[in-house]
Amino acid sequence: MNLFKHTFIYKTYQFIKSIFIYRKDKKLIGDTLYSDEFKLVLKRYLNLNIKKDWLGRLYGVINPLIDIDGKFNVNNMVIELDDNNTNNDQYVKTWIHKQLKLISDLFKIHRLYEYINMDITKLDNIDNYLIVFDIVARKEMSNSFKKFIKHFIFYGIVALAVFLFIL
Repeated sequence: MNLFKHTFIYKTYQFIKSIFIYRKDKKLIGDTLYSDEFKLVLKRYLNLNIKKDWLGRLYGVINPLIDIDGKFNVNNMVIELDDNNTNNDQYVKTWIHKQLKLISDLFKIHRLYEYINMDITKLDNIDNYLIVFDIVARKEMSNSFKKFIKHFIFYGIVALAVFLFIL
C-alpha cells in the first residue's frame, strides 16, 4: 500500500479528489470569506484593508500598534526578550487570533480555522505584519497538483526516452 501512494494513478486520484473537496469547501465558506461584510468586519476589528489576489487569497498589512483612528498606541504591547532582540511577535499573533475569534462568533462560523488558513509574516522592524487568508483545501489542492505534475513530467520523460531508444 505504501508503494501504491507513489504511483501516478494515486497522485491523479489525490488531485481529482482535492479538486472536489476544494469546490465543496469554497461553496461552503466562500460566501462568507469573500463578502463585503467580512471585509468590513476585518477593517473594524483588525484595522486591515483586504485585497484579493488572482488565486483567491485575501491579504492585507496590519500594524496592531496603530488604532482605528490612525494613532500609535503602545498601551497593550507586550515586549518579549529573546537572544536576537526584543519583539512582540507572540503578542501580535495572540491579538490577531482573539480578534478572529470575535469575528467567528459574529459570523456564527463555528469551525472557522478548519476552513480558513491564516498566515502571519512579519515584514519589518516596525511591527507591520502581512496576513494572508486562504481556504485550507486550496493549499491541499495546489500541493496535490504539484505532485501530480512532477509525476506527469517524470513519466513523460521516461516515455520519451523509451520512444527515442526504440527508434
